[in-house]
Amino acid sequence: MSLPWTSLGLERFVAGAGGEGVVFAEGVPQSASAADLDAPRVGYGERTGGALDIAPLVRAVFPCAADHGVAAIAHYLELPDGSPAEKVGRILVRTLEEIPILDRDVVALLAEVLPPPLARFLVALLPMSAPHEEPETVTAKPAAPSETPAGTEEVLGPDGIVATALSRYETRSGQLAMASRVEDVFRRGGALSVEAGPGTGKTFAYLVPAILKLREDKTARVVVCTRTKQLQEQLFREDLPFLVERIAPTISTAMLKGRENYLCLRRWEILLQELVNGLERDRLAALAPLVRWLSDTETGDVEENSAFLADPSSRDLWARLYDSPHHCVGAFCPHMEGCFSIQARRRARKADLVVVNHSLLLADAAAHGVVLGKYSHLVVDEAHAFEAAARSAFTASLSQSMVERVVEQLAPPRNRRGGWVGRLPLAPEDEEALRAGDAAAVLPGQASRLFLSVESVLSEERRGRLPDLSAVRDDLEAFRVAVRGLGVGVEALIERVREEQDLAREGEGGLAALRELENVAGVLAREPNENAVHWYEREGGRLSLHVTPLDVAPILAECLYPDLEAAVLTSATLSLGGDFTYVHRALGVDEAFSDVQGMVAESPFSYAGRMRILVPRRFPAVLGDAETYADALAELLIDLHGALHRNGLVLFTSYDLLQRVRERLVGTVPVLAQGVDGPRTSLVERFRRGKDGMLLLGADSFWEGVDLPGEELEVLVVTRLPFAVPTDPVFAALSERYERTGREPFYELALPQAVLRLRQGVGRLIRTQRDRGVVVVTDDRIRTKSYGRKFAEGLPVPVEEAASAADLVLEAAAWFERLEDEEGSPQAD
Repeated sequence: MSLPWTSLGLERFVAGAGGEGVVFAEGVPQSASAADLDAPRVGYGERTGGALDIAPLVRAVFPCAADHGVAAIAHYLELPDGSPAEKVGRILVRTLEEIPILDRDVVALLAEVLPPPLARFLVALLPMSAPHEEPETVTAKPAAPSETPAGTEEVLGPDGIVATALSRYETRSGQLAMASRVEDVFRRGGALSVEAGPGTGKTFAYLVPAILKLREDKTARVVVCTRTKQLQEQLFREDLPFLVERIAPTISTAMLKGRENYLCLRRWEILLQELVNGLERDRLAALAPLVRWLSDTETGDVEENSAFLADPSSRDLWARLYDSPHHCVGAFCPHMEGCFSIQARRRARKADLVVVNHSLLLADAAAHGVVLGKYSHLVVDEAHAFEAAARSAFTASLSQSMVERVVEQLAPPRNRRGGWVGRLPLAPEDEEALRAGDAAAVLPGQASRLFLSVESVLSEERRGRLPDLSAVRDDLEAFRVAVRGLGVGVEALIERVREEQDLAREGEGGLAALRELENVAGVLAREPNENAVHWYEREGGRLSLHVTPLDVAPILAECLYPDLEAAVLTSATLSLGGDFTYVHRALGVDEAFSDVQGMVAESPFSYAGRMRILVPRRFPAVLGDAETYADALAELLIDLHGALHRNGLVLFTSYDLLQRVRERLVGTVPVLAQGVDGPRTSLVERFRRGKDGMLLLGADSFWEGVDLPGEELEVLVVTRLPFAVPTDPVFAALSERYERTGREPFYELALPQAVLRLRQGVGRLIRTQRDRGVVVVTDDRIRTKSYGRKFAEGLPVPVEEAASAADLVLEAAAWFERLEDEEGSPQAD
């Protein structure tokens, strides 16, 4: 494509049409005579040294690329290799060539939101861009399978349709056994819990019976629920299409996420107007990655847009863009037919099988099924996390940020012509509108006084139980009065604009949000009931207050299970030595279903010979002096690195210990640390690329959901048995509830949770049949305490003791050497 390089002001960079003959120097693309002619310099990213930064333009034009670093975007665009400077030049040329392909309206809007001189490029290319055209909708008719499989054996067996379609497919007895049990419970009803470790193929083992059930029973409807959006995406975009096409292509499937994942077109228009006409015009550029994406996306799911999500400033902008019941005007919205959220919900309600995440399933249950409608069969994957997800879903909260968001929606104090009140068709001097604006301006200050008062009666802990709030009752009541005052003003304005149905509906959403704030404040002013705990948390210097249920089993029994014929719970870790009592009680399935069964699916992995679990004797006690323990742990990690040079994941239960160990490692071994070196996803990707034995220090989320096969992870260090923190407000209150009801909180709550957590952590190491590695547990309680046996029994291979940390390092090195002698180094494969 021939581009107008002269009008773009880039003719000095390009010696030939289409970017041919570009000469580069000093890290930026320049023509051979550019230095003499003082040509503008082009750079990429934050450190451009005064050069024109083209990264915002690249992110806007290619918003769905997984990564927007120079190397990553060059790979995404399939550009030839070269120096960093050459890559930047080619990225610039390729980006400019893409712009004329875009819809003209998209280019015009990008020119509006991006700053000069990037906007100048877009204006110059605008005449070359394509006029807007509505895309044609093509509906493909599903093809009937050549043969109809009768059951799970015909699908997953050695001669089944999956084996026929996948040349490298291996029949797994554990998968077949699980599929048969799921098929049986779907046929007769009841509840089934299945523990299926890595490699079992549990996803196909529950999807195949679900599809077969839907094919045979036209009245059935299945919901499959996962903990993470990543697994949700995999199920819907990869596994389900493969299976449905071959088993029952006439059944319909859908994926649904929470409303906060979908962009609201009406709020998009409002935000654009507010930024263009208000005091925040400098924030327009942050919206650039959404412009092209909105013209291309079929779902409106922001997870598609990695460029927008990677921008730290996108979080609060997204809060002003996503769909929400408090902002939705329903049938009165001019964008209702094109609404991404409504379309997703319509597809979900019509679908035979819907894939959701834990949060959405629980929100729907709390709302009595208004989102998903009725369904007869439920599969909960990653069910080990379902109890915590339920507790979170049924928690009510109050924070300064929540108050500010409601005020921002209704009448932002810094912009009286913004927000809902500012958009009403009323005169600027309208008294009721001014009074509502004044009430909105007062509310954040009243909330601030309330939270300062609450702070005065709290301990210094980051998280803790709320004490008796009688000392701040006056401030609580003053806050509620301020909320009611704004509510009265909003209600009066709603009545005045009742004929403007979209504005009236939006006002009602804001009014509902105010009532929720008032209700939570009212609950906090009272003593907690016997099945709830009131607690606080400080995060980012801000305080939030919460009301959380303790035992979620009765809540689930009331709102989730009653209309189900069958439920399947599955995870890699659900039982304690094959005993599912804990999870069945915690989730209430033992009370909700008359027939409740459990099974442990046989693993295809032979852990013996592929994994060692080593514990050093003569190692400082984990509950002893913190500095001594951190010193010993850091020394062990340095020695492991020096002897093995293999990637290692170090799991912590305390950020304090993580930081202490990191301080001792930096400058000695290559190390990445959670909370210091970037977000979780970025850390994992950098760790994958690590060479010469990188260490990744992680807590909390790194104990599960991290998939690092092969040489990406060969050493796993557990620094402490993962018991819940005894002072955690929810755990402490739940322990007290166990005691009140005659149950033993340590053996029936703390120990089962910790054993399951440890099994999740150790499960990070072996992900495929070819994986191998060493687990090191430095918490000596696993060998010295009587309950340590419970931890050891839950692990895939026996726990072995080494005489000392030094002996442990020598044994690990010798074991890896023996393995490579026996089977050859993986590098040689």
